[in-house]
Amino acid sequence: MRRQINSEELNTLFVLIGAGIWHLQNLEDALHTCITIKRDIQYRGSKSPEQAESILSKHRKNTLGTSLQISRKAKVLSTFLQDRLEKFKKERDWLVHDVVYQYREDLYLDEKRFALMNRIQTFSDEAGILQKLVAKEMEDFVVTQGVSREWINNYAQQTISNLKGER
Repeated sequence: MRRQINSEELNTLFVLIGAGIWHLQNLEDALHTCITIKRDIQYRGSKSPEQAESILSKHRKNTLGTSLQISRKAKVLSTFLQDRLEKFKKERDWLVHDVVYQYREDLYLDEKRFALMNRIQTFSDEAGILQKLVAKEMEDFVVTQGVSREWINNYAQQTISNLKGER
């Protein structure tokens, strides 16, 4: 059925886009951190915390595409994850660059409007899954460098508690 998108649907669309971008940025940050640790630091204690933060800060300025090029060249990630991220990048490019002009007409058709929303939700879900996979590969690497999983989990819990103002 052809009709104007209503305000509730438009709000839902904007929330989905915002959530997708939020999850994308968390994924990018995990990738930047992984590159910093696995490519630039490599060995526990090889850089001071200040040097590590400086390197990470530089990587955080990279786009997803640039980070994926760095990752592929340095073999930072498993082939499976690298390939999955490169496929995801195409969806990222679609959401960030193409969705408005390619799909604006679809907002007037119920079936296509909801398909568009589902695609954006799938993008957001995939970003969250990929973030966890990148973090897992990074965790596995730092464990080989002598950091215990217990310490990693405790550090993460303490960081979250601090952000919540619990400590």
